[in-house]
Amino acid sequence: MFVLFVIFLLITIAEFFCIVFLLRKIRNSSQAEIKKMEERRSGFISIISHQLRTPLSIIKGYLEALSTGDLGRMTKEQQEYIDGALAINKDTIILVNDYLKAVRLDAEIIEVTPVAVDLAEIVAEEVKRLSSLAQASNCKLIFTSPPPLPMVKADIVKIKQVVENILTNAIKYTSGHGRAEVVLSQEKGFIRFSCRDNGLGIPRDQQAELFTKFFRAQNIIKKDTKGSGLGLYLNKKVVEALGGKIWIESEEGKGTTVYFELPIYK
Repeated sequence: MFVLFVIFLLITIAEFFCIVFLLRKIRNSSQAEIKKMEERRSGFISIISHQLRTPLSIIKGYLEALSTGDLGRMTKEQQEYIDGALAINKDTIILVNDYLKAVRLDAEIIEVTPVAVDLAEIVAEEVKRLSSLAQASNCKLIFTSPPPLPMVKADIVKIKQVVENILTNAIKYTSGHGRAEVVLSQEKGFIRFSCRDNGLGIPRDQQAELFTKFFRAQNIIKKDTKGSGLGLYLNKKVVEALGGKIWIESEEGKGTTVYFELPIYK
């Protein structure tokens, strides 16, 4: 019964991603048709995502019980299979949650709670937290604490997610002797964040789509097939909701710099 349930779940997930893939390919329709298809796509994603969350969470509980040995000891090979299945399950839950976030943002359901935030402290914490990932990826993550800067107006939880996404991408899409350098500076009325890496870069002819939903550059897909293509889209929504702006400079084969600015808290 459990095996049949997993098979049904995998089929549902496959259908879900087929819908997303097909809708991404439609480029030349009229504005009215595009709007109609966007509404249908959002409906599909919302319904299917909600239906998937509960069974995915149940399966996660079963797998965790097996992985921790609560239901008895396993052989090394069995443990590897269970841990692999658990990792895939967790990745799928993250994707489903990302799609649900996108649907909510489409409907303009985004809530931020701006408070005075020390952006340098946030960045330092995220750099420290991601240092082991950077080391494992042979990437040097660099952040030199700047002179004291004014507080910014931000939502602590959401801006942490923005910084984490940018740093994770910089680490993930560098290869060999990777390098990602984070700088904070004060501009007129804003604090500017920048993260410059020497990674894959983004082809010039694809850069216009950088902050659109589900966009992933072709050279990045070749390196990493996983991912929702929603990170930059969600980042843009959050930063703009806080009164800031975000942009990217990139050259294929040479690297990418991601910038965002947040207003100084007054």
